[in-house]
Amino acid sequence: MTIESEIRGVGVLAFLFIVYSLWMGQMKASGLLAGYTSPVLALELAANGSEINAINLSEGGKATAFIKKQVSKDFGYIVVYVVFFSCLALLLIELGSVRSKYFGWSALVCAVLAGIFDVIENLGMLKATSTPVGAATDSLANSIRYPSLAKWALLFVACLLIALLLSTVGGWFLIPGLAFLIAAVLGLSGVTANLLSPKYYWMFSASIGFLSVGIIFISITFTFWPRQVLDKFFADV
Repeated sequence: MTIESEIRGVGVLAFLFIVYSLWMGQMKASGLLAGYTSPVLALELAANGSEINAINLSEGGKATAFIKKQVSKDFGYIVVYVVFFSCLALLLIELGSVRSKYFGWSALVCAVLAGIFDVIENLGMLKATSTPVGAATDSLANSIRYPSLAKWALLFVACLLIALLLSTVGGWFLIPGLAFLIAAVLGLSGVTANLLSPKYYWMFSASIGFLSVGIIFISITFTFWPRQVLDKFFADV
């Protein structure tokens, strides 16, 4: 396989990431606690049993049904984003300098660990959605929330490392580099704030928006212009 084929492959994975994200869908629900409107995020970061109970009661049970459907899809989503970030990191390792390889391998490890914590989180969410209304405990909430925070933190660290690798290339790579960087900073600030005071923070939604910009840029440029991407990496060599 040529380097150009590898670059195009990463672009295709980015497209798959986008398509799968759209297929996952979104839902807004009323009656959630701590300022949440998304029942999925509310359950991921529920601080106590009361918040889980509110989710299970929300929208007459429709929110719980939606979460169960989302979690079943999410196992496939985990594979998609872990493979995408890992392949992107491996590509940047191959194209980057010796010093940058440490960032690339660290990003890959963070992505894999995030996937593992995501699986743990999903198993807890399935348990929570099967718990009788009013029976959810604080320990159940913690078994979901802390793996979720670890997942998000690891993903945002991976984004930060990839941002640094892309930014060093310069030129139009600063666009995805800056998008990943802003996503990482916002995301990590949201994780820190939630760890200190559990509730919804706007930084989570904003970080996903900036991350989407970076992934869309990569999907287009890497898929359709792999030669230009390759040339840019070696422009100053």
